[in-house]
Amino acid sequence: MFELSKRDKKFIAAGTVFLVLFSLVWFVYLPAVDKRAMLEKKVISKARDFEVMQNFEMTWQQYANSFDLEKEALKKRGPKFTLFSFLESLSSKSLVKKNVAYMKPFSQDMENSDYIRSRVTVKLQQVYLKGLVDFLFRIETSPQGVSVISLSLTKSGDKGQFLDAVIETQTLALKGEKNRS
Repeated sequence: MFELSKRDKKFIAAGTVFLVLFSLVWFVYLPAVDKRAMLEKKVISKARDFEVMQNFEMTWQQYANSFDLEKEALKKRGPKFTLFSFLESLSSKSLVKKNVAYMKPFSQDMENSDYIRSRVTVKLQQVYLKGLVDFLFRIETSPQGVSVISLSLTKSGDKGQFLDAVIETQTLALKGEKNRS
């Protein structure tokens, strides 16, 4: 065979080193950098997903606590409780009884549940703001688990000094109890 000169040997060695370095960069370093970037994106995405899951968990806890409070209110108020009589009693205490135009009870069976949604719509005519606020405050702060779900107000009277209000209230009742509003 023929013998290579020193210059050729250096040239082949440099070429070999170049190919080895090029191969290392091309087949090892660049894929590692791409993989790292992809993993960083996944970590950011998973962190966002974790944050969303934590928010869902907090929301679920709030609903669970709210439901537990509703169940507690059901136990406290006893089997003789009716939403209609409760609201009638509150209207007397808040001095709006004479302003009650009507009270319409309505019960709705909740499918796939042990509960009935009991509603009463109350119409107040020519009531002072102070009496209305007192009535609403007593409803919302009562330990019986009653809440206002709708409120409609209009001015009334000659000078608009009164209010007419339609208030829709609701609570839950067990199906085992008598179906009363």
